[in-house]
Amino acid sequence: MVEPAVLDELEAGARRIRDKIRAGEVDFKTVFGDNDEPSVIWGLLAPEYGEPVFAAHLVSEPIASYVRALLGDELRLGGVALFATANQVPYNTGWHRDLDGADKGANEAEELALLNRPKTVLKWHVALVDDPCLWIVPGSQRRCRTEAERVALVEDIHAPLAGAEAIKLKRGQTVFWDGATIHRGWASEGIEERLSLVGSLRQYREDEPPEKEVDERFAWLLADNIREALPEKMQLYYDRWRALQPV
Repeated sequence: MVEPAVLDELEAGARRIRDKIRAGEVDFKTVFGDNDEPSVIWGLLAPEYGEPVFAAHLVSEPIASYVRALLGDELRLGGVALFATANQVPYNTGWHRDLDGADKGANEAEELALLNRPKTVLKWHVALVDDPCLWIVPGSQRRCRTEAERVALVEDIHAPLAGAEAIKLKRGQTVFWDGATIHRGWASEGIEERLSLVGSLRQYREDEPPEKEVDERFAWLLADNIREALPEKMQLYYDRWRALQPV
């Protein structure tokens, strides 16, 4: 999914962005972990970072062809971020599904309805360094949670779960996966660093309802200088995203 030369550019760009955030030069909604270290970095497409390689990756043909095979030809902008954990391990995000908490109080019928919704987004991780930190419960995106999983999702997010597996990515490997899968980010003390690119694209539908409010993680995308800084192919994806925003 990523040519070796492009992988080198992505890693170098990620480190430069992290250094800028550490120096207080620029920041777009970064989540900081222990020791005030950048942990989740948003805004990678912003021209202030000066790293166009991330936009190029998001619409590169190897990625786009895979996404089109699952979501169709009509796409819009999803998200892109950097998991940049360093100097703060061990860490554990806790078990969750990417359903904005809608599943937490759901009964069985409601949970199945959430899981069986048409898939309109595809996400992936690219390991810029070796990354064994993604843990998933295989198949959990297709069924209701067990009682032990309910406890881990609602009451004790750090509880051990039977059947959980680590997705151990080597540098340059990409994993595509469903965010409705029960998952967590976890690193042991033996991990020096996590530096992984997280991307997603979404299916475009003309009848998609507009957003009621702007997701604060993506508010920076409303800036006047964003569109012209994007590759031409991504500008259509951006316009489709922008048209759904309330401002």
